[in-house]
Amino acid sequence: MDEQTPPQSASPSTRVDELDKAFVADLIEQPKQLDKLSRLVLIFSFVVPVLYAIGLKFFSGSESAPSGLWLIVAAFASWFVSLLLSLFGLMPRKQRSDGAEAMYLAAIRYKRRMLIGSSLSCFLGVCMAGLTFMSSPSSSVEPSTTKAKQVPQNFVLIHGGEFMMGSPENEVGRGNDEMQHKVKLSDFYMGKYEVTFAEFKKFIEESGYPTDAEKGKDPWNWHHGPSGKERRQMEENHPVVNVSWNDADAYCKWLSQKTGQTYRLPTEAEWEYACRAGNPKPFNTGDNLTTSQANYDGNYPYNNNQKGVYRQNTLPVDTFKPNAWGLYNMHGNVFEWCSDWYDGGGAYYEGCKAGGVPLNPVGPKNGSNRVIRGGSWSTLAVYCRSAHRHWYSPDLRDYDVGFRLVFVP
Repeated sequence: MDEQTPPQSASPSTRVDELDKAFVADLIEQPKQLDKLSRLVLIFSFVVPVLYAIGLKFFSGSESAPSGLWLIVAAFASWFVSLLLSLFGLMPRKQRSDGAEAMYLAAIRYKRRMLIGSSLSCFLGVCMAGLTFMSSPSSSVEPSTTKAKQVPQNFVLIHGGEFMMGSPENEVGRGNDEMQHKVKLSDFYMGKYEVTFAEFKKFIEESGYPTDAEKGKDPWNWHHGPSGKERRQMEENHPVVNVSWNDADAYCKWLSQKTGQTYRLPTEAEWEYACRAGNPKPFNTGDNLTTSQANYDGNYPYNNNQKGVYRQNTLPVDTFKPNAWGLYNMHGNVFEWCSDWYDGGGAYYEGCKAGGVPLNPVGPKNGSNRVIRGGSWSTLAVYCRSAHRHWYSPDLRDYDVGFRLVFVP
């Protein structure tokens, strides 16, 4: 029986050759694989910030808008660095000719560093982006979050604080009932605009409420504008006029019942605080008010300043630039009803002072007249001052008196 010939093993030199070939192939392949990974990071570093920017645009202006400007800047900066490092990693790099092996090894080390750097920068950008949304109001667990989501459109959060109500003795046009006194207020929401004719019309149609003018058979009522003619369709965005305090209060109650939320007239202190928007001057515009800033009788400017126009009518509620807190037409257009009874002698606030600075004062418990504020299209500029006080009987209505709302969360 023939003996089987044992298989011959590869010689040592052959094995070395095979290992050298594998090493060379791996040496050549590694930069290619690193380039693939760098392209992926490059694409990711471009697509993610685009999606993030779309998200910021989508959520901007909402109650759940992302917050933290520095986080947003840091996120985009990280992605920008990631893009640069990925591009540097993909670009050919000049090497010293120390041999092919040394050149490939140097390229691998360089590309690996660029890949690690770009990946870390990209990841950091994602973390920063996540933090901007996590720090937004929608992620808060505070009880006020639910309330914030319920805030209706066109209402502005007025942050509370302490201010000097009334006017200094040297203010031009000052009334005797404008004695200065400190008042402290909590946060509240006020309507950006005066209640419009269209909004009040909807209230009448849905509720069937008869206004004080209609009860008294007055030929001028909420249907009519300042001229005495019925409002045209093009004037539906003008403030409603010829409404009494009783009518305004009835509107608040109807809207509250209809929506399940609470609306009311502003207190006199809230009104002046919101009107001033932090400005102690006669107007929230400063020492003067022009007819390019408010709607009043321009024949009678403030403190002998230059005359303006007299429009002889109301204007749409979103006319002119709002004050620093986003409220429109706090000066002029129409007087606005406040919830307070009028106290011309100042006894109410004198009584409040005895206990220190009054917090959220609501005015006297009773009286015969309700406060109106702000001046109107038909008044002199001096009556549009932030501190000016006027009053009407609760059932009285006029062609230059309207109102705006406060929302209670």
